[in-house]
Amino acid sequence: MSQEKITPKTPDQTWLESYFYPTLLEAKAYKIDTPVVDVKLDQNESPWDWPQHLKKKILDRVAEKPWNRYPEPIGEELHQRLSDYVGVPANCLLTSPGSNMMIPLVFDAMAKSLSGKVVVARPSFALFEMHCNYAGIPYETWDLDENFEYQLDRLPELPDGSFVVFASPNNPTGTSISPEMLETMLAQNPKTMFLADEAYYEFNDQPYTHLMAKYSNLMILRTMSKTMGAAGVRLGYLMAPAAIIEQVKKLRLPYLLNHFSMEAAKIILSDDEMQAFVKKNIENAVSERDRIYQALSKKAADGGFRVFNSKANFLLLQWLQADACDKAYRHLIEKGILVRNMSKGPGLAGCLRVSIGTQEENDRLIAVF
Repeated sequence: MSQEKITPKTPDQTWLESYFYPTLLEAKAYKIDTPVVDVKLDQNESPWDWPQHLKKKILDRVAEKPWNRYPEPIGEELHQRLSDYVGVPANCLLTSPGSNMMIPLVFDAMAKSLSGKVVVARPSFALFEMHCNYAGIPYETWDLDENFEYQLDRLPELPDGSFVVFASPNNPTGTSISPEMLETMLAQNPKTMFLADEAYYEFNDQPYTHLMAKYSNLMILRTMSKTMGAAGVRLGYLMAPAAIIEQVKKLRLPYLLNHFSMEAAKIILSDDEMQAFVKKNIENAVSERDRIYQALSKKAADGGFRVFNSKANFLLLQWLQADACDKAYRHLIEKGILVRNMSKGPGLAGCLRVSIGTQEENDRLIAVF
């Protein structure tokens, strides 16, 4: 039976604002367009859902769990399986419900009492800068070049105690930092901590984990949402030296992972059929990405846009005229295709980001151009 609704009284605005960071008051909330379309290519999700019998296997396991009891506080068994999968000791790992939930934990642990500076790649994953603004953390930007490539000579000077955050492959540009370039950065700045977001690393096959054995100033953030097709499961993880994990863990609330997410993750990490499914989907996504890149590149000059090569499961398109970009975005929606309009983001004027879909979805996308 529904309760009669009441509306909480609105507090005095001046008094209310005294509780919040000025940068939070000025910031805009994270927003995603959700028009009804046939083809959804806006969130870099896998277009291939899991086989039904694997879903049932997970649900059967969850049904055996006591739902009246809290799950494991941290998920020790999951951390051990993850350790076997990534080749890093379990005490150097920390899971969260999505890698984006780990971002504020790491920033709050590492970036609020620095002797150096916070540096965030731009343009990159929007939540990096957004969390700095939400939490009142001052930062500088590492601006990518006109081709959206990382350049060492554009990296700001890093005094000891600095904290640098970047994504590779980078979202939304698809560009990457080679392991050799990252090693140069780590070696030249041994007293600066680097956080690498590797959400899309499987599409590029240039992971950084081997560098963690040689350098103590590297942390890596990963997700199961992309190549593993588990965006609806919500699970990400941080890899870092055990001493760092020990501190970040203090900010991570217990019981964040429920029975479902933990059992689904165990299937992802240890089921042979699931591993074969993921491997095939990576191959298909890379093949389709390259096919779309070639097809759209042939149309780019006449269409007044540019297509950037990508090491991820998406492509970035840029129009010289902002109104032409908005027109293309609306035209795609009219044709039943939703992509991500990035043009309001810093350094992304005139840009749309297109996720890689199924072959049929990609054919429709190409035909619209």
